[in-house]
Amino acid sequence: MHGRPTGYSQVVGAFAHRLKAAVDALPRILQRTRHARSRIQIPRPITPIFQFICWLFLASARLFRRLFPLILSCTVLVWVWSACAAFWLSKLNGNWAPAFPAHRTNFVITLVAIPLWGAWMAVLTLLWVVALRSFKALDARVHWRKRYEAIPVDLDDLESDSWERRGSLRNRPDNNHEKFEQTTRGVGWFILWGAYVFAALFGLYMLQTYEQPIDHRFKQVVELANRVPRPEGYGSGEKIYLAAMFYNNGGVLPYWITQVTKLIYYLGPENVFVSIVESNSGDNSADLLDEWDKTLAAMGVARRILTRDTSIERPPSMETAPPRINFLAAVRNLVMEPLVQHGGYTRVVFSNDVFIEAESIVELLDTKGGDFDMACGLDLAYWGLYDQWVIRDRLGRMVSTLWPYFLEDTGFRAVMADEPAPVFACWNGIIAARADPFLPPALRTGQLSTTPLSRPLAPTHPAYGQLANLTPALTPPVRFRSSHEGECFSSESFLLPYDLRRQFDMQAIYVNPRVINSYSWEFYVWFKYVTRHWAVKWFIEKVENGYGYHLAKMILGDPARVWQWDGGECHPW
Repeated sequence: MHGRPTGYSQVVGAFAHRLKAAVDALPRILQRTRHARSRIQIPRPITPIFQFICWLFLASARLFRRLFPLILSCTVLVWVWSACAAFWLSKLNGNWAPAFPAHRTNFVITLVAIPLWGAWMAVLTLLWVVALRSFKALDARVHWRKRYEAIPVDLDDLESDSWERRGSLRNRPDNNHEKFEQTTRGVGWFILWGAYVFAALFGLYMLQTYEQPIDHRFKQVVELANRVPRPEGYGSGEKIYLAAMFYNNGGVLPYWITQVTKLIYYLGPENVFVSIVESNSGDNSADLLDEWDKTLAAMGVARRILTRDTSIERPPSMETAPPRINFLAAVRNLVMEPLVQHGGYTRVVFSNDVFIEAESIVELLDTKGGDFDMACGLDLAYWGLYDQWVIRDRLGRMVSTLWPYFLEDTGFRAVMADEPAPVFACWNGIIAARADPFLPPALRTGQLSTTPLSRPLAPTHPAYGQLANLTPALTPPVRFRSSHEGECFSSESFLLPYDLRRQFDMQAIYVNPRVINSYSWEFYVWFKYVTRHWAVKWFIEKVENGYGYHLAKMILGDPARVWQWDGGECHPW
């Protein structure tokens, strides 16, 4: 039955018919324009101008017809790139400019935009081919059933039509040449479509290879531990004390709880103690932790999770000042209380309210093959390396917020090689440390030196004046504290590694550049996955290398007032 096409084919066919008619009409319009131009009586002085305008119009029309696919492709590319840039600006705009160089951002946006553009153009090209085929099918049906009808003729146009017919007969190519042109055009479209598909598939490849092997070397074993859990876990069997404190962290806790639960399955539920303190929250943080408490109970994990705790009074203002540091130090000591009272664990992992992967915490515990006194991650945010107040290089100097962070050669080379860098002090989102310094001497496991300190304590240290022959093994437990009179005003997170060095002679303190974490999901994705993608990492290391971005420092206060003390350079708050 030969009827009218219906449904989708009719819509596509009608659209294709109108589009093709418009394109095919262009040569006739141009020919009529030339013929009409020859019949118009134009004053001689303006004839050259009129001829030039007509030539320019005709040339532009021909050029547009030939370049239309290229114009469309470029238009789509600009649109996709602009959309990607707008999305990036909506997520990460307004940050410290040196941490987000414009050409690096543009490079990343281009890496995202090109595959999306390829996908769009592949689909549009395919739709164009489908539309043309639908038109040809529709045109064939119409010509098969066409009838002769009386056609009104305007005699004034006969001469014009005659000229058109003569021109078309003179310019009509032979069939072989026409077939060759059609074949060439078809092959060209196929190659172009293949290029678009390749760009889209390259984007899928980029998406599949976003992680470097060194960044997820523990991922498979962590996943295995969660698929086939066992009480002893899949790690070394070391006893780990997991500590954290939370306040209004309903946005972070679901992710953090999921990842730490995975970590516990890897370490082994029987090898872990979880100590959490949540206080003064106005969101659902306490409820989330209460539910997790039940999960840990079902897993058989030893724990103490304090929610809605008000035993430590929160100061009216939490601006950076001594009352804030005193409060945070007291809460951290409350988190450490079960360990101090009972011992039984050899490592402490203390996490801030950060986004982090389970395998990243395993990586932290494996820093230097586990041979470390304290190891830290990298908390990255608005200006790059976030906690500038805490971190110091191995010489006690301030570091840069920008990769590779360190201005001294040893740390610089270590980070360039993705290896742990020795530092004087750090915290930066999460730490792992030996447990013995937190324990009373009677509960210690023999990890501390029995030799007196190699250098006396500074007069500004609160323990100054202790016995000269006191050894680290017999030194009272270290506690989080605030700055003593005469010391640089410092965070409790800085003073912990400072005391570990000065009171316990623990010198093996490292920053592990593979342990990326952040307080914000957008920054976490950017620094954990985007800037460590192999293509972006290549751009940073090979193209940007030598630009000197890492020389930019963020000093908290007047740079002219930076001063030196026993703990290194002091930020002049």
